[in-house]
Amino acid sequence: MRYIALTGLLILALTAQATAEEQEFPSLGDHRFVPVTALTEPFLVTYVQSTVGLGWTVNSTTPLINPSDSTMVGSVESDQLLTGLGFQYQQGVKDWLVVKLALDVVGRLGADTNSLLADGVTGAFGYDIGWMMRIYNTRSLLVSGSLGLGTGNATFLNLLALSEDLAAGEDAELVSSRTSLVGYGGLHAAWGINRRFGLLGSLYASYGESFDGSGDNSWHSDGRLALSYDMEQDLSIPLGLALTGGRSENDVNADSEAGTWFWQARLALQGRSDFSIGANFGVDYFEVASQSDRLQFTNFSIDMRYYY
Repeated sequence: MRYIALTGLLILALTAQATAEEQEFPSLGDHRFVPVTALTEPFLVTYVQSTVGLGWTVNSTTPLINPSDSTMVGSVESDQLLTGLGFQYQQGVKDWLVVKLALDVVGRLGADTNSLLADGVTGAFGYDIGWMMRIYNTRSLLVSGSLGLGTGNATFLNLLALSEDLAAGEDAELVSSRTSLVGYGGLHAAWGINRRFGLLGSLYASYGESFDGSGDNSWHSDGRLALSYDMEQDLSIPLGLALTGGRSENDVNADSEAGTWFWQARLALQGRSDFSIGANFGVDYFEVASQSDRLQFTNFSIDMRYYY
């Protein structure tokens, strides 16, 4: 039923009438904003964007659990490698409303034998559709609100989990699949400070199923800030720099939460008024509810965005 509903929303979005105005980089006040891919921007413009990325953990510790009494009997040092492809399309319907569509494909593979045994292989595919509308707008300030739905499917291949289930006399399967459906809403703002600098912020919350297999719904909140710097004002070179930082929280269960601190730097080449290509480098720090330490995840991606 969920796929029927989302398919209907997708068809409705794709049949929406587009505005015929020519688009270019969004600007507020005297500042031309650098495209920021690490948060949801409030701009009601039409564009298409593609992203390819690579991420990895180094010397991360994965616990090994004794299935007979659920105690940790040891751990392995395991490196994780994750690759991803993303596509995003935003279509202007009115001057105060846009429709957003995003598709993501992610694959996780252990980078060594230990991580293959401990965490296996994961592949995930998901898409979401949403709407964003203008709430408040002045010459230098824009505030927008968004609502949307997202769904995904993840496939897990885990040799260690198979052996543990067999040893415990439980039903075992090498490959498992899980689905997720969430609804979300958020507020997004941008402020053009001057020609050189602009500030963006995004805050949203979502509620729905997760990939943990528990079948329970949970809350997720996310807040991010980004600084946009038009380097062409000082260097006479068509470059832009965006620095983003923030934190997300996951309500794992009634007694514990797990969160993530993250930051990202983006250097963008923007010689044209309607096209940008950028390189992103970031680090995430994951707080695992069942462990006292943090997991560091480093990522690098390249994206292209075209306004029209």
